[in-house]
Amino acid sequence: MTYKGFTLSEVLITLGIIGVVAAMTMPSLIANYKNKVLLNQAKNSYSKLSNALIMSKSRNGYDSYGDLFGPAYTDDEIIQELSKDLKMVKICKANQGGCWNWKTKSNKKKYSNGKTVYNNYANSSSAILNDGSVIFVNRYNHNGDCKWTNTWTQTDDKGNPVKDANGNEIKLSSTEGRCGSIKIDVNGAKGPNQFGADTWDLDVYPQKLSAQYHSFLYDDNLQYENYQEGED
Repeated sequence: MTYKGFTLSEVLITLGIIGVVAAMTMPSLIANYKNKVLLNQAKNSYSKLSNALIMSKSRNGYDSYGDLFGPAYTDDEIIQELSKDLKMVKICKANQGGCWNWKTKSNKKKYSNGKTVYNNYANSSSAILNDGSVIFVNRYNHNGDCKWTNTWTQTDDKGNPVKDANGNEIKLSSTEGRCGSIKIDVNGAKGPNQFGADTWDLDVYPQKLSAQYHSFLYDDNLQYENYQEGED
């Protein structure tokens, strides 16, 4: 009886092909898995923060979140109030550092005076949660109704100030309805430390916490542009 099998060369060629396919597909599979983890963490963090705001509003009899993110509270005091409904392992007051002590990339390249820059939030009122995420809060300057005027300097696509015919910087403004914001890095100091990847900027409106500038609540694709600080 004659047995027909694979020769050693055929086995080696097959293994080689499998190895090449694996080398081509594994990085994509690993990246997709990491992105899925970050997306799930973002959704869980959003739910926790939203619930904490709801609990605070109910407990204190607030008419809106503008009562908490209003002139009666400092950012440090807002953190303390949220700590009643969020499990925090460390609280860092403003200008003392210690919780959000790394730089954070914008979701797209951010320029200042012709060079790419990162965001520095080290001096913000912040806290480390028991799940390893880190938050910081920012109360916007309003009178309690969450209506205020936001003014900024117009810049070109490289972050250089745009000037008028007289050489004066051009100022732009818009009417805002946001009471404040809560930023969260879902995995703390661990990278990539970038908005749209592991970091999210959530807007506090009078009656809701909004993720309007991020799509993670309804889109399973992370949206960010990789870059390094100091690029032209």
